[in-house]
Amino acid sequence: MHTKWEYKVFTVDHFLSVDSHLTVEEKLNKYGKDGWELVGLLQSRHTTLGYPSKLDNDSIAFKRQVIED
Repeated sequence: MHTKWEYKVFTVDHFLSVDSHLTVEEKLNKYGKDGWELVGLLQSRHTTLGYPSKLDNDSIAFKRQVIED
């Protein structure tokens, strides 16, 4: 058996605008309580091998383990 993950990606602007009454720390804790772990920030200005970025905006990525029955 191997571990399976699911991912959730938001633009940073969207992440910051949702639940605007919460601090960034409170928002991260809210996702953590639902099993989501922050795994990284994806910067839109990053290019690879001369190809244009596939991201229009900076994004934030979370993952959590998929529990299968």
